[in-house]
Amino acid sequence: MTTINTEHSIDQVKLVLKDQLEPRKNISSVFNIVTVAGTRPELIKLSEFIRLFDSSEHGLLYTGQHFSPKMKDVFLEQLGILPDFDLQCGISDVSVLKENIVGTLKKTRPSYIIVYGDTNSSMAASLAAEELGCRLIHIEAGVRDFDLAVPEEITRIKIDSMSDYLLAPSDFSKMCLKYEQVKGRVDVTGNLIVDVCKKLSKVATKPAGLDLPDDFVLLTMHRPENVDDPAKLKLLRKHLSEVDYNVVFPMHPRTQASMKKYDLSLPPNVMTIDPVGYLEFLYLLNKCRVVLTDSGGVQEESVVLRKPCITLRHTSARWETILLNANRLFPLDRNDSLNETINAMSKVNITINPYGENVAATTFNAIRDFVSLVP
Repeated sequence: MTTINTEHSIDQVKLVLKDQLEPRKNISSVFNIVTVAGTRPELIKLSEFIRLFDSSEHGLLYTGQHFSPKMKDVFLEQLGILPDFDLQCGISDVSVLKENIVGTLKKTRPSYIIVYGDTNSSMAASLAAEELGCRLIHIEAGVRDFDLAVPEEITRIKIDSMSDYLLAPSDFSKMCLKYEQVKGRVDVTGNLIVDVCKKLSKVATKPAGLDLPDDFVLLTMHRPENVDDPAKLKLLRKHLSEVDYNVVFPMHPRTQASMKKYDLSLPPNVMTIDPVGYLEFLYLLNKCRVVLTDSGGVQEESVVLRKPCITLRHTSARWETILLNANRLFPLDRNDSLNETINAMSKVNITINPYGENVAATTFNAIRDFVSLVP
């Protein structure tokens, strides 16, 4: 992984490091540890952690599961890192991702592969580790929706069952792993989003040209269970029309496509804007009264920044936030009043961050100890 001096212009950086954005097909160096990522959320969460490794022993492999320019520019413009291997797969198919990962890692022969969370890239890298005989380290282990109808749930359980070392974000997640009797060693290290969120929220920037209301509710929604269903979108419209607040809605491309496909519009109290970068999103999160979301990452970020959250789903993989009353479930087919729920959550005083402090260093040190103990 290459870190970038962000004092230079982005254009200069792209010119100097252009070759590093291409896959290294004939690399001769050997990394003992390789971290695999494939999506923008993974990169955000891993960004502070991977800086702690010596570049001679650790490499960052990016599969390209998220491959659009907006997904990739996060390396340069907001996180200041570049991958050592960019596979440019441009696909989320696990078998294709695995084949490409194996082909690259055969040349480097790492002893350890680190994966994060529950993405297809993480699943593919776990299968690659098994084929290559590498030890598997899973960060964000033990996270559970307790609903096997959730696609990510099966992936999480499978990766945890394969892992040699499992790093749980909370005691709650560790308890889940204990009941599942996983084979690997389990430690609680916290959630890596804490360091990133706290650091970048201090330099968060207002989206250019946006005239924000003084008081608003922030909305994000992208999960297929919500946005691919016209009935759910109509319910969303109904709930929002009964809300007494202005709503700022950075609309995910998937949601935009569904709204257009089903010829749906939103009520006048909703300000729809194009998707924003991570720094801009943190600005909106800092300024809002309450956040409405179906994103697991936003549930984490909101509790770190002490913003009340309402999750537009029937379940959550962030039960710590719900148990702390920092987050409340509100599935769209619910008959309750969203406005009353917003009013109630507005009064919540969030005093506890369940995901730890200085998590990047804690996670790094835990892995360092594990690596030194294993023959």
